[in-house]
Amino acid sequence: MSENGENWEFTLKQSKFNYFFGRVQSNPRNQRRALQNLADLRQLGIDEAAGGRERLLQIFQDGLKAPETGRYFSGYGITITRRVELSGGAIEVKYFYPNSDLSSTPEVVTIIPKIYRQESD
Repeated sequence: MSENGENWEFTLKQSKFNYFFGRVQSNPRNQRRALQNLADLRQLGIDEAAGGRERLLQIFQDGLKAPETGRYFSGYGITITRRVELSGGAIEVKYFYPNSDLSSTPEVVTIIPKIYRQESD
């Protein structure tokens, strides 16, 4: 359930927003990736101070019906990647299904923002 009471068909650890919006204080690699997420999301018009969390939550919900672009199997479950197209790019959302149970509620585990290059005239 979201902060404003809406029911979502996925779960998300609130701490993930720190990663999505560049506030990770861990190892240098994770810090670089978090800052890149922040820059890419801003380029896609998603800014935390201007409703960015809510926009991402809606993207995660829409992503459940978006085209699948990959599957990764592990001993813990399955992660399905889906691509949500946006103006100027896309966001690949990775949904984790514990024990590979596709009837369970998936957890959003990460995002990969994609910025499309503008072709010059």
